Order: sequence, then structure tokens, then C-alpha cells
Amino acid sequence: MTLSTMIGRTFRKVLRAPTYARNSGALRTILMHSTPRRLANMILVEAEFRLRRTRLAGRPYVLVADPTNVCNLRCPLCTTGLRQQERRAGMMTWETYTHVIDTMAPWAYKVNLFNWGEPLLHTHIFDMIRYARDKNLGTSMSSNMSIDLPDESIDALIHSGLEFICLSIDGATQENYEKYRRRGNLQLVLSNVRRLVARRRALGSRTPIIEWQFIPMKHNEHEVEQARALATEIGVDLFRCIPVGIPFDSPNPEELRKTWFPASVSDGKVAGGDEIASNDTAQTACYFLYRYLVVNPDGRTSPCCVVSGAKNDFGDTAEPVFEKLWNNRHYRSGRSQFVHGGKVEVATVCDRCDLFAKRSALPGARRGRTIYLKQESDAAGTPPGGA
Repeated sequence: MTLSTMIGRTFRKVLRAPTYARNSGALRTILMHSTPRRLANMILVEAEFRLRRTRLAGRPYVLVADPTNVCNLRCPLCTTGLRQQERRAGMMTWETYTHVIDTMAPWAYKVNLFNWGEPLLHTHIFDMIRYARDKNLGTSMSSNMSIDLPDESIDALIHSGLEFICLSIDGATQENYEKYRRRGNLQLVLSNVRRLVARRRALGSRTPIIEWQFIPMKHNEHEVEQARALATEIGVDLFRCIPVGIPFDSPNPEELRKTWFPASVSDGKVAGGDEIASNDTAQTACYFLYRYLVVNPDGRTSPCCVVSGAKNDFGDTAEPVFEKLWNNRHYRSGRSQFVHGGKVEVATVCDRCDLFAKRSALPGARRGRTIYLKQESDAAGTPPGGA
């Protein structure tokens, strides 16, 4: 296989990954922010992912740096909204943020400045975006936009260099919007979006690309087309439907499905024909454990964007040698679950995950039961960052 063929295949596979398939600017992000080191690292990461290596030489090329786990809304399927996050609420310090960016910038293509909170609540969010931009990193953000934004903040958001913003707007009327986005004000949201679109046009900027994200649920699925028309009228760039997510480790998932899941989803599509991602178990290794570094506001790392709580942490970015963090027992154990006969060294939250098909099952045991070399628990919820 020639190098050009390998690169072409890698691009196609990466662009199908959820982190990039979410918007049409995926290839643009890679082309705009590529360097020889980043490209070589991405190829290495994808090779290790497909070979299901547990100790990695490649570094994650997507960074999640959560500015804050504080939110102004109380969404009932979010651990932050439910006040069940099991992590101290706070803001990422400038020192933690710049350390993480400086460590990852040589290898990463982009940074997602969101996860468990509303990023626009962070006092220095525009400075954070600019800092990443100055390191030639792509930047994206997700916001509920139900927040008072003066004109100066709208302009600062545009001038910061933010490349992509996802707006979580699940309704076309206040009555249905607030059933999930509790404490949210749809008119305030729409006013902010209109001003953002208008100022972007007035300033002659092509960014940020604006996506309206809609979660079809039982109470709002009939408003998908109304919301799409509203998005078109306002002038946002993309409209996308995504599936309902049930909180990880929820004690009553079936009850939540009955309450929230839409009736109109059929064959992977919602009413109106929009394709929607599947919540079925993926028949691959977990890509988070290879492509992503997920950093919480306190600087500690999670294995993915799905789980919350300090008890599920895998390490700490304060570890001075990144390889020791990225290849510690927790990350190795998570990856081992996707290797035939994989040996898991320490219990992790990955043991309870069914998002990806596991291979390390004992003969005759229930599917997903893994082999443990050491059964360790950390009552303090603080796994070591070293190997």
C-alpha cells in the first residue's frame, strides 16, 4: 500500500467518525490545521486503533477541554441538570487550560470547548478560544444560548476565531422547548441567534459556522419541521437532529426511554426523513480511548465525553509526563476490553459500558465479562496518573 493510499483511507475513516461526521467542515478542519507532525500522528493513532493496541505511541488528536461544569439550565437527562455530577462545580483555571493546550497543540487538530456545562458562563471563554486559535487548533463550542449576551459579547465571540458553534434548541415553541430545556427562554435564545447571524454577516466573517441541534423527543417531535423552517429563516448554516441520550449508569433507563424517546423514529430516521445517529452498540473498539483526551474543569481526565463524576476519572493533566498519563493502568485497562483475551489490570467505568462491542469475554461467561489481573478500587475516586 502506498503512502498516498494510506492517507486517503485514513481521511475517509476519520471523516466518518462522530467527532468529524457531525458537520460538513470536517475536511476543512483537517486541511486548515494540518502539519506534518499532526498528520503523521493521526495516521499512527488510526493504525493503533485498528490494531487495538493498549499501550500507545500516538497521541489523541481531538481535545475536549471543558471550561466549566456549571450550567444555567436543568435538563432532566443531564447529570449537571440533575445535580448528580459527583464533581465539584467550578471553572477551569487559565493555568490548567494553557498547560493542556500547550501539551496537546503539537499533535491535536481541534479543541471542543464544552462538555458538562454552559461555556459562555466562563469569564475568559473568548480568551480561551483565541489562545487555541493562536496555536493553530480548530475550535468548536456547544451552547444553549439561553443567556443574556450583550452586543459586545456577540462581537467577541465572532472575533475570537471560533470556527463552529452548536446550538441546543429542542423546540419551536416555549411550551415544548422548556419541557426539556428547563429554565430556558426560547425567545432569548432566538434573539441571540438572530444577532449572531446578523453580526457575522455585518463583519464579513465566515465563522463561526452555526448549527441548530434538535433532539426529537416524545413531547417535541412534531415540531421538527417548524424548527427547521425557523432555522432557515434566521439564517443558520446547518440543522441537525440527534438521538436522545440516557445518563450513563441511570438506575431506570427503560422508564426514561418510555418517557422521553420519540415515537416517530423509524429505520434510523425521524419524521421528515432526517437521518439520526444510532444508540446501538458500535462494532468497533472505543474510539474515545485513542482519539480523544477529555479534560474536566479541575484538570482531571475522563475516558470519554459520556461519563461524569470524579470517581470515574482516569488521571490528571498535572502529570508532568504525558505518556505516563495516556498509558496508565486505567487507559490500558479500558483499551484491553476490545482485545481478544485482553487482560484488564484495574476496574474502571469502561467495565459497565455497552456503547462498543467488547472482545475480552471469559469462555462461557456473560458477554462483556472481563478478565482482571488485579481487582482494585479507589475509594477516594482518584486513580493514579502514573503507570
